[in-house]
Amino acid sequence: MPPDALKVEGTGQGAAITVLTIDRPTINGPRYALTGQVRYDAVEGTGYLELWNYFPDGGQYFSRTLAESGPMMKLQGTSGWRAFTLPFDGTGAPPPTRLVLNVVLPSGGVVYLGPLQLSALGDQGLSAGAFASGQASTPNLLGGIVGGLVGSVGALIGVLTAMGRARRVVSIAAATLIVGGTLAFVAGIVAVARSQPSAVSYPLLLLGFVATVVPLSSMSAIRRRYQEIELRTMRARDLG
Repeated sequence: MPPDALKVEGTGQGAAITVLTIDRPTINGPRYALTGQVRYDAVEGTGYLELWNYFPDGGQYFSRTLAESGPMMKLQGTSGWRAFTLPFDGTGAPPPTRLVLNVVLPSGGVVYLGPLQLSALGDQGLSAGAFASGQASTPNLLGGIVGGLVGSVGALIGVLTAMGRARRVVSIAAATLIVGGTLAFVAGIVAVARSQPSAVSYPLLLLGFVATVVPLSSMSAIRRRYQEIELRTMRARDLG
């Protein structure tokens, strides 16, 4: 074992264990990789290493070692020392502001990490297969898009209710928000229970809360508004 190896023990709760944080990393080029040596004992389930890449615009992306073989192979069972790599392609983006390396062990086990190295990669240093295995994610972008849709539907409900029109459309839209919000909230709770990063769980919980609580709290006011309009219509007919 290398004298400067780092030992990481799983808690059995699937939590991500942060082992390295690099603020404002010096990287010469948009393509880079964190490489090193890894050894592990009695890893149950599917463990992996993940590299989170944080950017100035708030974007958060990760690479994970979830491949079946090669330097991006998942952590499973027992293995002697082998090389690993966590590549990332940031072409078109500014340099990252922070890099975070986590070890994720869903059901316990022990992982040893040897000396790590962050280096730039040329075009020949990356392959499509590596990134297909890495599973990049854009939760913030997705959260923004879904949040915008929720806001648009909510605005439509407010406008139609104020005008007293399309009651059926308003009812369907409100019910859709409530059902979708409930599903998002449940998904957020599952993400928290599985120790997913906050960039995954927080947007789900927030969207679920907004899409569920806001329509539910407004339902009585919406009903009263349409009832008032119906009553006025009936009185107008009687007077006519």
